[in-house]
Amino acid sequence: MRNKLGFSLLLCAGLAVAVAARAENSLFQFEAVTRKAYTPAYLGNGAIGLVTSPLAVAASRCFLAGVYDETPGDVPRIVSAPAWNQIGIYNGAHWLNTEADSPPVESYRQTLDMYDGVLHTRYIWTQDNRKIGVRAEEFVSRDRSDSAAVRVTITPEFSGEIKLRIGLLNWPAPRRYALATIKQLDPAAQNDQRLIWYPGILQIGNTGERTTNGSALLWLLGRAPGTHVQVGEAIAAQWNATAAVIAHKEPAGETAELTLAAKPGRSYTITLYAALLTSGARAHREEAARRIAAELRRQGWDALLSRHTAAWRRLWTSDILVEGNPALQRTIHSMLFYLLGSVRKDLDTSTAPMGLSSAGYYGHIFWDADTFLFPPLLILHPDLARPMVAFRSRTREAARRNAKLNGFAGAMYPWEAGPDGAEATPRFAGQNAKYENHINGDVALAAWQYWLATGNRQWLEHNCWPILRDTADFWVSRVSCNSRARRYEIGKVVAVNESLIGVNNDAWTNAIAKKNLELATIAARAVNQKPNPKWQEIANAMYIPESDSSLLWFPLGMRFSGEQTRHAIEWMQQWIHRGETGAMMGGEFYPILAAQLGDRKSIGEMLRPLSAAYLRPPFQVIAETPDNQNINFITGAGAFLQQFVFGYTGLRLTNNGLERQFPPVLPPGVSKLTLKNITVRGKRETLVFTNRSSLP
Repeated sequence: MRNKLGFSLLLCAGLAVAVAARAENSLFQFEAVTRKAYTPAYLGNGAIGLVTSPLAVAASRCFLAGVYDETPGDVPRIVSAPAWNQIGIYNGAHWLNTEADSPPVESYRQTLDMYDGVLHTRYIWTQDNRKIGVRAEEFVSRDRSDSAAVRVTITPEFSGEIKLRIGLLNWPAPRRYALATIKQLDPAAQNDQRLIWYPGILQIGNTGERTTNGSALLWLLGRAPGTHVQVGEAIAAQWNATAAVIAHKEPAGETAELTLAAKPGRSYTITLYAALLTSGARAHREEAARRIAAELRRQGWDALLSRHTAAWRRLWTSDILVEGNPALQRTIHSMLFYLLGSVRKDLDTSTAPMGLSSAGYYGHIFWDADTFLFPPLLILHPDLARPMVAFRSRTREAARRNAKLNGFAGAMYPWEAGPDGAEATPRFAGQNAKYENHINGDVALAAWQYWLATGNRQWLEHNCWPILRDTADFWVSRVSCNSRARRYEIGKVVAVNESLIGVNNDAWTNAIAKKNLELATIAARAVNQKPNPKWQEIANAMYIPESDSSLLWFPLGMRFSGEQTRHAIEWMQQWIHRGETGAMMGGEFYPILAAQLGDRKSIGEMLRPLSAAYLRPPFQVIAETPDNQNINFITGAGAFLQQFVFGYTGLRLTNNGLERQFPPVLPPGVSKLTLKNITVRGKRETLVFTNRSSLP
């Protein structure tokens, strides 16, 4: 009896653990059960971003961090690498390799597993009375920066010839807009911004292939136009059945076609191991990509997948956890997943508003990186946040040249930065390049935040201080003195609301300039340098008009009365009521204002409307606004996550590191908020918050 009871207890315990594991895993998963209303997500490792497709066999866009097409007359554009992941399937009458055909499938299910960073797809393709079960898995290796893989298994229910086609093919040349020169877009492009957001492409040089009975190796060398950057790309294919193989040299690359004598009920698997290497050095040519792809194939799927999932799970050891609201927890995980997919610690470039998901905003670097993407990463993964500020330090000389070109002193960081930090704004938006000057203060604040969070003295002296000094000098040359009012002003700017052009004394511009000048003075003393006396003089007398912009409260930390804070919250609630919340950026900070007041009711009234309207099914992909389809807007993810890092916790970065500035207040329905394994000044710790209390 005791043994039976003991066995039963163990069995129950095992079942309980299994149920708990499934429940926890569900907080990292999103599932599609139909191809309707499908918004593609992306799989990324910070160097490579692969767009998902509903059937997982079509050629997908694949974006490479730091690789830009610089065609004369156009603006620099992030490059879409030659497609490597297509696996066409031929059933004897039709090809299943393009979504445009909308082939008939049933029992469809696609699962995005964010915990492991893997996309799983399965369905049954039935056409002309021929059924083929299809199962696919794909991932972009988190373990290494240069690799990705896809595996497709087909199970036919008939006898006969089946073909599989793989390829390494460049994309067709886009219709070019001369965005570096044209002053006004044509009506079509004005109505659909995506028409001008086409990716850059590579110029293909050498290509080659080598096939055997059970494997194939395809490779190419590409060069980014207008640059010295080369991309070596290769796929090593492997399959588990006898097949006749024919390789073809195509104008845009290489393909290989396998012919199988299929038997009903038997499964056939083909695996593609991809290597994509980016470098200006001769060592990183197609030969290197070929060697790496072949080595990945030799190691095998299980080994590559195991290292990849282990790397993702290490990332998830730092997390934002909420209890009491599973739907909110899944949203937090989706925001983190897309943000993490576009950052990598060993890069020297920053992150675009759409990350590595598309050519949205051409892949240029905006203040989005400094103000919205950087701060939550700084606390959760400071090593992944570092490249964003390191990019600003690396490109400071370009900012100095830009200031001189525009008649100012110091450094003038570009509104849209290309890969070298030069101004890359299209001419039709030239007013932003000249007058949306708040970018300087945004860059300066991020540089200072990195110092506060890390305490890295070398960063302060060699990176932060030069940025603060040069941006402060810019403001000295940019402001004007209103002697009658005894104040300093900044005229003729483009406001954060970019429809406001030629504004005098925009609140955010003036306020961030004041902060920039104050920080430069503090930094100068911290590194034993003499501050320019004009910095503090201008900061002390800077005019800041009244405004309901949340940015003044957070991240700037200006002090306002409870009545002023309440007024700002009510202002946003009116916009929510009208359904006019705009881009998913600064609006996300209004719940932080409510947290400062300890107002859970207002948090509850704003939290969902400021996020749910932007999320697209089936994978909670973020749209830029509730009404447009500018998707994978990870700026919104960074903004949303700051509510949980700096808002409901009451935490702020100060001279002493991370400190509580007001009592925690959690959203309605959330009983506990945990910042798991955050890192500040080299110390890793977990902080737990309940309403009005925190536990170490």
